[in-house]
Amino acid sequence: MFKFTSIIFIFFINVANCFANEDIYFIENNEIFLENSGNVLQLRENAKKISFENAFYILSRKILDPENYRKLESLSDFEIVNLVKDYQIQSEKINEVNYFADISINFSEEKVKDFFLKNRIKVNILISEEYIIFPIFKKFNTLYLWEKDNYWYDYLFQEYDNQSLLRLYFPEKSHLSKFKISPSNLIEENIKKIDDFLDFYKKKKAIILYLEENFNKNRNKFQLRFSAKSYKNKKFSEINLLKNESTFNNTDSSQIELVAKQVILNLENWWKSQIDNLENEDKDFYDYDIVIKSENLKKSLFLENTLKEILNDNDLSIKEINPNFVVYKVLSRLSVERLNLALEQKNLKLQNGKDENLFIIDYY
Repeated sequence: MFKFTSIIFIFFINVANCFANEDIYFIENNEIFLENSGNVLQLRENAKKISFENAFYILSRKILDPENYRKLESLSDFEIVNLVKDYQIQSEKINEVNYFADISINFSEEKVKDFFLKNRIKVNILISEEYIIFPIFKKFNTLYLWEKDNYWYDYLFQEYDNQSLLRLYFPEKSHLSKFKISPSNLIEENIKKIDDFLDFYKKKKAIILYLEENFNKNRNKFQLRFSAKSYKNKKFSEINLLKNESTFNNTDSSQIELVAKQVILNLENWWKSQIDNLENEDKDFYDYDIVIKSENLKKSLFLENTLKEILNDNDLSIKEINPNFVVYKVLSRLSVERLNLALEQKNLKLQNGKDENLFIIDYY
């Protein structure tokens, strides 16, 4: 069975960051600490192996949903080094007791995708449009949102990896934010206030994360209540992000930090599920046409390059060239709905043209 290197007494791993918006396969800040055994070459080799394993763990957790990640864990031994395109030791320090290395790893996109495909493991690498986060915290009958004492906000912000596939935006704690929207506006689902706030930050979607913590003096225990909603197009939808809420209830100490960790993890899995819900396992390929208007050359090139970034090389071909527009034929495993999900990040959308199978790409 394939297992990631355990963290034991002689070393620890500092969680790395994965830059999803630029290159999801490049992972840096892998800080490795080992006990100095006296053999520098062997230490360096051990550090490299550990960093490869942990970097692959980070990459896999980002692009696989829980079900497919379990499939990965069930695989027999395989060499992660075969999936590495290149790596660089950014810094290295050694003394009589300890060895330290900071290693950046660049995985081969082609080899990683091929590895997962051969093992029938589904990969999700679509980056979301940015969601504004509204972290409402209630304690001792007081509501907090943009206040300095909103520790719920702080823990969520601390746990979030800003290079995740799910893009979250945390507005600054400020008097301006307080003036523009309050916890009551959100609890009462004041659409005008929410829309005005989103417009101010040039966003279209939001997620409301409500946490209430109380201390039961009779039981001498902490108790909490949590709920989550997504918001877009003037509609609210409940999100189940804390299925095991009872685990964090009736405890001897505050569980806010642990709840934040679980909520951020489940939010990322929620985004992956949005992608999965748009997939049709029974249909191998989707066939449709996309029109790009030629009135603005710079814009046309941007739209074309955006499509090429999302679709595979063989999925997109020119069907018709006209002085006013270009028609591209798409034959892909990505449906129109799923392609639109990928286009959201750049505020683009496919909209129906004159024919049922014809779509126009433009800003929305």
